[in-house]
Amino acid sequence: MEDSKNVSIVKQLFQYYAEANMQGFMSLLNPDVVWIEPGDSEIPYSGTFRGLAEITKMVGITATNLHMISFQANTFCENGDMVTALGCNEAQVKTTGKQYKTEWVYAFTLADLKITRVQVYMDTQAIAKAFRDSDQGDEVLEKVSAFPKPTP
Repeated sequence: MEDSKNVSIVKQLFQYYAEANMQGFMSLLNPDVVWIEPGDSEIPYSGTFRGLAEITKMVGITATNLHMISFQANTFCENGDMVTALGCNEAQVKTTGKQYKTEWVYAFTLADLKITRVQVYMDTQAIAKAFRDSDQGDEVLEKVSAFPKPTP
């Protein structure tokens, strides 16, 4: 079965990303695109990015901080003007040398054959852990999970 136009656009975006074809990548985005990457300040490319200039900055921050080992979109689902892509990636944080592997979902909204919104869902805890110089924060998480459960 042939892909719809919207699914083809999203697949092409991932292909351009894999090829490091920034011009092609940006050509698929609406000039007023909103791109939301989850995470807190430990992840330098997390946040809400609006417009092509901010998306360019986000991609640059990602490239500066990560060595991408693998990045695969495996499944695509479409519902009207929305396409979701399910996949996984493995990367190494350049400053710490630590690696992470996570599954993710990218939810794309399209209008007039351009991507207008991207919402990313992934395991930000694993990514933040890889950005930390030490595993000090993990001890806190272990202690919190060891708290006794309240009784009703």
